[in-house]
Amino acid sequence: MRSRKYWVMGATAALVMVSSPAVAATLSNGNGQSCGDGMGVWHFVNNQTGGAAAGTLNATFSDGSVWNVAPSAVNQNVQHFYVESTGTLISATTTLPGKLVLSDFTCEDVKKK
Repeated sequence: MRSRKYWVMGATAALVMVSSPAVAATLSNGNGQSCGDGMGVWHFVNNQTGGAAAGTLNATFSDGSVWNVAPSAVNQNVQHFYVESTGTLISATTTLPGKLVLSDFTCEDVKKK
């Protein structure tokens, strides 16, 4: 019986962590909603935030208004934002990771929950 010897050479692996900024969520559904000349209420929800701290929503409208709002509610993985504005919704983004959706839109005044 032959005896074999194996040499195992240890290797040191270096783990390099590169910090990159979180990708901002961009509205994935809806734009173009409008109440004509009236006031509209847009309810945006940013899902899958990974427990991020309170973010900011940036919403742009056709009348030239740009809204930067803090969330009305911050849950473990979801943040809610309300914007009351005139004009047509052009775009919306947040400073958060995850998915931004337009949850509700109405031309009536509603109380923020």
